[in-house]
Amino acid sequence: MEIKVKDFIDDIVDGKFINSEMQVAIEDLDSALKQVISDFQLSVSQNKLSKQTLFVQGFNEEIQFSLESGIINLPFANISKVDNFFENPDDNAPVNLYLITQADDLNASKFRIDEVCSIDDLINHPAKTASMVSEMVHKNIEDIQKNIEMKTENKN
Repeated sequence: MEIKVKDFIDDIVDGKFINSEMQVAIEDLDSALKQVISDFQLSVSQNKLSKQTLFVQGFNEEIQFSLESGIINLPFANISKVDNFFENPDDNAPVNLYLITQADDLNASKFRIDEVCSIDDLINHPAKTASMVSEMVHKNIEDIQKNIEMKTENKN
């Protein structure tokens, strides 16, 4: 899947993308992830940009995981900066799946964005992509847990 840089920016600014949010308990994370990945895949298979967000509750802090279709590793929230990375706004750019994680104890910036794969790979290999996203989400949770433990140890 490709899109003109200008069209991508205009679509995000104008809100022309599929957007959903779900709150989920940490115990239900895996089933919610499957649903979010499936919804995301359905959106992009119809050539629509998408943002699917999970707000995970019941952990030491709220964790936000978002799947976004993008042309560069910047979240939709930073759309005003996207054109700085492209010479010609009429050029086509491949669309990729990005996993965005936000949590107070994730890292110093409380933010992480990872390229998972191209949208074409997601469409052609949905099970493999779902597994990759799940592994990345669980790795980020492990990192948060380690950071919380280190912070607690440093207080003692």
